[in-house]
Amino acid sequence: MFTDSTAEVISSRFFNPTSERERMDVEKVERKEVAVDDDGRVRTGTLWTATTHAITAVIGSGVLALPWSVAQMGWVLGPIALVGCAYVTYYTAVLLCDCYRTPDPVHGKRNYTYMDVVRSCLGPRDVVVCGLAQYAILWGAMVGYTITAATSIMSVVRTNCHHYKGQDASCGASGTMYMVLFGVAEVVLSQFPSLEGVTLISVVAAVMSFTYSFVGLFLSAAKLASAHGAAHGTLLGVKVGGGGGVTAPTKAWHFLQALGNIAFAYTYSMLLIEIQDTVRSPPSENVTMKRASLYGIGVTTVFYVSLGCVGYAAFGNSAPGNILTGFLEPFWLVDIANVAVVIHLVGAYQWMARRWPESAFIHREYALGGVRFTMCKVVMRTAFVAVTTVVSLVLPFFNAVLGLLGAVAFWPLTVYFPVTMYMAQAKVQRGSRKWVALQALNAGALVVSLLAAVGSVADMVQRLRHPHTLPSRDTCKFGENINMSKNSAPEDVESGEHERRGTVWTATAHIVTAVIGSGVLALAWSVAQLGWVAGPLALAGFACVTYYTSTLLANAYRAPDPVTGARNRTYMDAVRSYLSPREVFMCGIAQYVNLWGTMVGYTITATISMVAIRKSNCLHRYGGGAAGAGATGRCENTSATVLMLAFSIVQVVLSQFPGLEHITWLSVVAAVMSFAYSFIGLGLSVARWVSHGGHLSGMIQGATAASPSKKLWNVLLALGNIAFAYTFAEVLIEIQDTLKPSPPENKTMKKAAMYGIGSTTIFYISVGCAGYAAFGSDAPGNILTASGLGPFWLVDIANMCLILHLIGAYQVYAQPIFASLERWISSRWPEAKFINSAYTVTVPLIQRGSVTVAPYKLVLRTVIVVATTVVAMMIPFFNAVLGLLGAFSFWPLTVYFPISMHIAQEKITRGRRKWCLLQGLSMACLMISVAVGIGSVTDIVDSLKVASPFKTVS
Repeated sequence: MFTDSTAEVISSRFFNPTSERERMDVEKVERKEVAVDDDGRVRTGTLWTATTHAITAVIGSGVLALPWSVAQMGWVLGPIALVGCAYVTYYTAVLLCDCYRTPDPVHGKRNYTYMDVVRSCLGPRDVVVCGLAQYAILWGAMVGYTITAATSIMSVVRTNCHHYKGQDASCGASGTMYMVLFGVAEVVLSQFPSLEGVTLISVVAAVMSFTYSFVGLFLSAAKLASAHGAAHGTLLGVKVGGGGGVTAPTKAWHFLQALGNIAFAYTYSMLLIEIQDTVRSPPSENVTMKRASLYGIGVTTVFYVSLGCVGYAAFGNSAPGNILTGFLEPFWLVDIANVAVVIHLVGAYQWMARRWPESAFIHREYALGGVRFTMCKVVMRTAFVAVTTVVSLVLPFFNAVLGLLGAVAFWPLTVYFPVTMYMAQAKVQRGSRKWVALQALNAGALVVSLLAAVGSVADMVQRLRHPHTLPSRDTCKFGENINMSKNSAPEDVESGEHERRGTVWTATAHIVTAVIGSGVLALAWSVAQLGWVAGPLALAGFACVTYYTSTLLANAYRAPDPVTGARNRTYMDAVRSYLSPREVFMCGIAQYVNLWGTMVGYTITATISMVAIRKSNCLHRYGGGAAGAGATGRCENTSATVLMLAFSIVQVVLSQFPGLEHITWLSVVAAVMSFAYSFIGLGLSVARWVSHGGHLSGMIQGATAASPSKKLWNVLLALGNIAFAYTFAEVLIEIQDTLKPSPPENKTMKKAAMYGIGSTTIFYISVGCAGYAAFGSDAPGNILTASGLGPFWLVDIANMCLILHLIGAYQVYAQPIFASLERWISSRWPEAKFINSAYTVTVPLIQRGSVTVAPYKLVLRTVIVVATTVVAMMIPFFNAVLGLLGAFSFWPLTVYFPISMHIAQEKITRGRRKWCLLQGLSMACLMISVAVGIGSVTDIVDSLKVASPFKTVS
């Protein structure tokens, strides 16, 4: 009955060969591009791909319970438990690595799954026990995922309720309803015949797991920083006795339950063999996998200890069972993290549910929309998901269920079977010192697992007996706002305004989100043109200028006094308050040209990413030789025009929404995606650099060029790319308008600008220098299009994240243009029937449920998108367009207008020293922008001489 490994089920799509993969391997072998292993398979995995797989396999929803677990143990035992569990996991992983081949760990026969190893090394009884343990853990994990998903959905509902109605508002939420909804979604997905039908969900789930883990860490660090770094908690954790303590039995059960939570967070043994089966040799697979386990578990442990200790330091003994339920603000970031949890669990649930024993008594198949199914499978899978949901409803205890799962999984799969198989393979003699040590480890882990299970079950029983008397930390205990100021400010509610609750940390988060975008992808190429000296200096120099002018602009939020004056809610309002009508007109022109130019740039960038995905998959499928020598190569026949049109069609549809408030979800997704592809690009660059021995590539003076003039244009173009990456002045006033009035907004905003621009600059220098170190003078214009950057699937994820980000970001830039033109048309022809007619259309996935569509808006917005696409097709040059946008937007919006408004506000008279210095800075930036603009235009002209408009993207 247990002929298939559960781990094989979980990872079959990524690690196990399919007929398509085998066919591709045969083609590569016939072209003599790759070597064949002893079993006829082609393996290309390396130490770094195995490390990546290990980290991805370990980090999951269990990470959310680590601060609570540390709180139960205290500052001494908490970190010791995390490190100790990591050490045991690593040691048994090392033993398991030697069992991939049997009987000899280097030359023996391969075992493709965890169950194969058990079958090879142990007896039939152990095979049955292992199968039972795996299936029990699978089903238990599905129950835990249902509970966690419902908790996260309730967190989103309550967080938004408290944000809009106040912290004292009654914001009840039914966990039952959300569990049922989650169960319905899983019923639908479970009808897909196999995991191949839901591969996209699995890829997205992997990205989401990293997203919510890092958001939880950053929010905890922000809360700790808001308390001026004063750590909470005690050496022994939650106290026993009165005065906020718990009873001795509760302390004991929670302590044991915390051990189970930590054990659950480290469970990855089921996947180790499948990961090892992707590794090429030489060196031997066990040697590579041992190093990969060391690096993977080591990185994960550092992250786990950081999150657990930072969360405990922030919340103390009141740390919530799920760290994300401890925050209310910034509500949008908390919502992003909880939505990421739900998306991850939707996919992870299906991984766990696949290949349960299926009945075969009904063989008749039916077809529906290309999906084939049998009535037996529909009934069985629906019933199975329903039973899982019912159990989740009965036991909705996040930490208790996680602790029980960890207890059940840790000893048998992480310790017992690896140790027993190693002793069988290595023929360790009974009674020898090594045998005694291994059995002692085995017995110790068993005792810990049993105690953790007892503690978890006892906690469940106690909660079921007294459901209303115990704190509901598992179900949904929501925390407080992160108060970043020393004194609570009075609510600033004016007539017709929203309540402002922003702090220095929410403003910092907004700034980082606004600054980091697709411009980061060009930084490696920019540093390559400038060299090891000028490149980092240029990044730091633009950061300094941007920060200085941001402090000037922060003072312009109120006029005429920067503290008590009237508010300016937008950048244009500030210009209107301080400068003349002529300069208001100039600012409007600069803003709208920059907005439209960015739309052109985003269209080009999205197309490049789509082409990169098509090409990388083609090269992976047919091998490196498929590219050919020219356009006739198999993988070069990707029509950029068709892909650009596809992107534009999506934008035509999204453009019909009246405003951004109707598609808030799109902006949230775009923000998450921008961080995803940026960090993937950085990680891949570092991995490539390390894999080449850690030697720095490149030169002091930067890349050489065909002529001095070409070198000059490239340097200027690089400066434009860097300027584009730092442009965020347009949204600074809007961010400042979210801040509480005490302390004064300008002081808070200046600190936020320093933190936001500072952290962004560190990240930019890391990306630029890591990319240059990895690729040298051959650094590509877009780092994600580099040849041989990393695992093709990870590069594809990054490019997909970039496309999703640009879909949302395009609308952020397009909607102000639409609104302005429509206001002008309405005022110009107020009586026109064509302009005033409108229709209501019901649309799903939007907050209001329906949108109002006006025929003239449909035509106008479609024409704007089409015109943008045509221009993008004519000049599809990534770096040149980015450089031109940076040149055009940096001086007027980031330098000139902030300096001019500061001079007007402070009444700095002409000829004074400060006036001369400010005007000197403005003129210097103007000269740089003009030079960059000339360089960008020259590069576009040169590219048009050799490129084919409407056909080429670069």
